[in-house]
Amino acid sequence: MFAAGSIIDNDCEPRAMHDIKPDPLWDEGISLFLEGEFARRQEPLTMQDLQGFAAEHAVRIGDILETLFLMAIYGAWTYTDEDGRELPLDEDALDALYTRGRLNSEDLKAFPGLWQPAA
Repeated sequence: MFAAGSIIDNDCEPRAMHDIKPDPLWDEGISLFLEGEFARRQEPLTMQDLQGFAAEHAVRIGDILETLFLMAIYGAWTYTDEDGRELPLDEDALDALYTRGRLNSEDLKAFPGLWQPAA
């Protein structure tokens, strides 16, 4: 019998529940793309960059922003002003993005900052 608090992995071996990594809270495809773009450019991403990615890859800008918001909320990325001061983002700010439905260019003006992976 297996110990309480353990599960069986694909090899039928018990593992502690705390060893399991939860699924990410954000879109992994978008996050991997953004990480790759940051690595290629070696500079923070701007809203103009994000809009270009959305148009080039037929992805909604809202999906890109939601992914970035969640990564920033959970510490994987940072959102800063032009001087490098971190700007706080939380789930209330994310919810506020969607109060009117799909994002438009006016909504995007509220986010002139820079996005980059957390150090």
